[in-house]
Amino acid sequence: MMDRAMALWGGGAAVTLACVRPSSASPAFDSRNGSSSRVQRDKVPGFVDIVVEVPKGSFVKRLPDGAVDYVGPMPSPFNYGSVPAIPAPDGDPLDALILGNHLPYGYTGRVKVKGVMKFIDAGLVDDKLICTQLIPGASSSSGREGEPTEPASEDLTMLDLFALTSFFNVYAACKSTLNTIRGKTGRTAYEGWELFEH
Repeated sequence: MMDRAMALWGGGAAVTLACVRPSSASPAFDSRNGSSSRVQRDKVPGFVDIVVEVPKGSFVKRLPDGAVDYVGPMPSPFNYGSVPAIPAPDGDPLDALILGNHLPYGYTGRVKVKGVMKFIDAGLVDDKLICTQLIPGASSSSGREGEPTEPASEDLTMLDLFALTSFFNVYAACKSTLNTIRGKTGRTAYEGWELFEH
């Protein structure tokens, strides 16, 4: 498994993919840390049900009520949504990135959790689960008696992680500007990704 920072060069600029090994067992969100809590892998299930809010290829980010939040400068390279069953520290459903084929706005379904994208928005932790779509008709099993059989999913590739990193470096700069316009203070930054081993 990749366990160190890797610098990829392209167009004369370095893009760093920050990767760390999963941390030890701890709550999904440590309530003692409030809004500075990070997603912890041992409390995140291997599969989650999501709702798509930004289809892959869309420029438009919508609020849960369907109203337009903002229009981005570049299309989303993945489907973006939320996990209604897991609240984030701010009380909203936890964000999720769903790799794979285009999914329509409002789509609901089950996906495989592969890791977490670490992000800070206006000084508050705004981590996002990295998920992949399930392979129709596929199944996998640990072979252990009594354990459920779950559909298999696509694996993440270095290209996927490079695309996510590139997008979120640009997204952080744009969101920082938007926050300033909206009067929000605090740092906005992409802080790398962490892969889970479910």
